[in-house]
Amino acid sequence: MRKYFVISGFAAAILAAGLAARAGTEGTTASASAGGVRRFTLDQAIRTALQRNPTLLIAEQEIKRTKGVIIEIRAQALPHVTAAADWQWTDPNLNSAQIVSSTTTTPGITPPGGAAASLIGSPLSQVRDATPLALAAPSPTPGITNAELSDISYTISVTGTQLIFNGTTWPSIRGTFFQRDGAYFSFRNILDQLIAIVKTQFYLVVVNRELIKVQEQSVHLLESQLKDQQNRFEAGTVPRFNVL
Repeated sequence: MRKYFVISGFAAAILAAGLAARAGTEGTTASASAGGVRRFTLDQAIRTALQRNPTLLIAEQEIKRTKGVIIEIRAQALPHVTAAADWQWTDPNLNSAQIVSSTTTTPGITPPGGAAASLIGSPLSQVRDATPLALAAPSPTPGITNAELSDISYTISVTGTQLIFNGTTWPSIRGTFFQRDGAYFSFRNILDQLIAIVKTQFYLVVVNRELIKVQEQSVHLLESQLKDQQNRFEAGTVPRFNVL
């Protein structure tokens, strides 16, 4: 986590350096237009290099890529919750299966006024040893009333999964941390080399500019010596060889 904040700090520093380089360039341009002389300092050179050097920008994007790989590999070990829903509607005109209310009787019980009535009203000779039984009227069995099939059906399911152990995910997670560290140190190496190169080139330009001034002064000195020898030759004090 500490390295993550350090990497984020470096990225923010590079972004700030780029913005400062743009502001410095604008300020330098304004001063050049006002004073007629453009000044380019070492800080502006370093900021411009941090903003525009392609190798450093690639290294910065590599750090971001390794962070994305870490997030992708970690996602395999996190709990996953999946929700699914299914809804279906059937046209009522196509649904022909309907249950209507009905009334049924219990089997084995004869309704009143049927065979029981004829048995009770039969002569004694037909029911010699039978004792007349008073049969009560059976109560009707309640049926299903106003039952219809619904034309809408739906299902909802929620599934949760969690990786407990596997031989590849945890080593891959550790490997991604090493990749992130490698990208970070590669970025630091490129950054240090870039700053060192910019400083070297900047001071080399300064030295060459001063050497040019020295050579210009040497030319002026030789011109003054030539003029002196010409004056001496015209006065006749020195031969022509001194002028040559």
